[in-house]
Amino acid sequence: MVIEKNKFKIDIFDDQYSIISDEKESDILKASGLVDALMREIADTSTLGDRKKIAVLSALRIASRLVSLENSLQKLTDSIKKKGLSSSI
Repeated sequence: MVIEKNKFKIDIFDDQYSIISDEKESDILKASGLVDALMREIADTSTLGDRKKIAVLSALRIASRLVSLENSLQKLTDSIKKKGLSSSI
């Protein structure tokens, strides 16, 4: 099976990146918009001038959101299993 890869150009924090991915363009654009907005928010509300630190703090905030969502999903999955609503989860 051949997975088609597409090339996208995205802008994050005034830098342009060329991305090659098999993901949908809309997902790539949404993700890059989220990263860009978060980096700008951190830059605007902090005294950090170092772009690398802004990027790391943005990544940490996104990772924290991911962990929170994974925990919520696990609780929901456990609840469904406990109630016997699905045997395929």
